[in-house]
Amino acid sequence: MKIEFKDFGAVSSVLITSTIFEFRKHNRVVDTTLFLVPGVVSERRGAFFMMTFISGKNRDALRAYKTVLREANR
Repeated sequence: MKIEFKDFGAVSSVLITSTIFEFRKHNRVVDTTLFLVPGVVSERRGAFFMMTFISGKNRDALRAYKTVLREANR
């Protein structure tokens, strides 16, 4: 699982990339993040290589990034 944080000024995004072999972990991380951080939206792409973009304001995206890292290490 690969996690990246990108800052675009007023808006930031978190990119989560993983393979189909980490499907359950990927879904758990994304669902937990969307549940705990109410100010973000997500977009999902891919079948074998799953990519999820979580974006929002800087403060919300940073909170989402910290949540993603915490859940991924769990």
